[in-house]
Amino acid sequence: MSHEATIRRGVRNARYAAIPNHVFEDARLSMEARWLLSYLLSKPDNWTVVIGDIIKKGNCGRDKARKMIAELVDLGYAEREQQRDDGKFGASVLVIFDEPRCARGAENAAETSGVAILPQTDLPATALPSPVSPAPVKSAHSNNSDSANTDYQNLREGGREAPEDGQEPGDPRKIDAAFWSLVKNWPQFDGMPKEPARRAWHALTADERREAAERFPRWLQLLKAQKKSHTPAPSTYFGEKLWMDVPAQAEAAKPANAMAAPFGKHWSATRISELLMAPTGVIAPPTQFQLSLIKQGKTTLDEVRAEQRMRYGWPSVNTMHERARERQGWLCPLALEEVAQGFQHVHRDSEPLAVWRREHQRRGWPFPEGKLPDWSYFPPIEGDGDLDLLVAEAVERFRDQISDYLANRSKGDDHAA
Repeated sequence: MSHEATIRRGVRNARYAAIPNHVFEDARLSMEARWLLSYLLSKPDNWTVVIGDIIKKGNCGRDKARKMIAELVDLGYAEREQQRDDGKFGASVLVIFDEPRCARGAENAAETSGVAILPQTDLPATALPSPVSPAPVKSAHSNNSDSANTDYQNLREGGREAPEDGQEPGDPRKIDAAFWSLVKNWPQFDGMPKEPARRAWHALTADERREAAERFPRWLQLLKAQKKSHTPAPSTYFGEKLWMDVPAQAEAAKPANAMAAPFGKHWSATRISELLMAPTGVIAPPTQFQLSLIKQGKTTLDEVRAEQRMRYGWPSVNTMHERARERQGWLCPLALEEVAQGFQHVHRDSEPLAVWRREHQRRGWPFPEGKLPDWSYFPPIEGDGDLDLLVAEAVERFRDQISDYLANRSKGDDHAA
């Protein structure tokens, strides 16, 4: 996890987000972008903006999330920053600002005319931010910038947290008692420093503490299932919120897979997603017969390896094909069911199916053998032009749509290994 600040703003209290008023008054922002900006400004400075988190918290689709991000970038509230790792370009991160990046420090801008006063016309002009940092916004409840009144200071002085809706007041002694109750049986905790873990526990919200404690036993079970050789320290568990790797009870109770008919939308989405993963099957070396063909010049070693990879690289896909020939379905992840609804049907005698067969061959993927049903489903093709190029683009769009699913699958494979 990167420790470079990607949320940058002025003074704020320990547990209350200080959102400048102009965020809510800037008429250029749509309501959706205004929510996203406020949500991100409420996060810690080293928060990594992840589109999957925006989709989940905003209850929206990937396209909507990208549109909101693009709006923040266009209006100067966000910009993409290229990171460097050992002198090389690394991943780009989205940096969020609490005031728009535009014409900062203009000589003709009065010091008192900060971004809190933005034009409220139908087509507003670009705002000129103040050349000096704006003073923190104060309110009657939580935005006092006096450090003596922060939550952490209150904890040190034995004060009480302000109660949140539906929550008990945060008595530091009760918070401490909950901490020691949770960590008393922590593996190897006796030899670990106690204070970093305690500080990380107090830094959590009441909801986060409750969730961290509730998921802790299942987190230990997850580590055991993954055959981890050590248990992370409590300070790491609290600081990096590792309990979020464990599904909530309600989510854990839901079935993860559902039986899908062969060549249908859900079945086809599952098949393509498996092919987008790296091959996991055991690929045997060339046989003596194949070596003799190579020696005779009838084939090449690369062609033999490609054929072996296609036949044995994705055993689950090959099993799907075998069961499909017997008209038997396959247990498909429910996580792919929604995106599968956009798949297009393709007739077995059509030119698009021939192009899909060529795309499989180009990527070294196995294609179902034998006579196909009248209709099969594939990722949707968009636009006009070269059909081979459009099919290749459709595969990459599908990869983007299920990137979170593929990432989670890769993590699971790494843990299993």
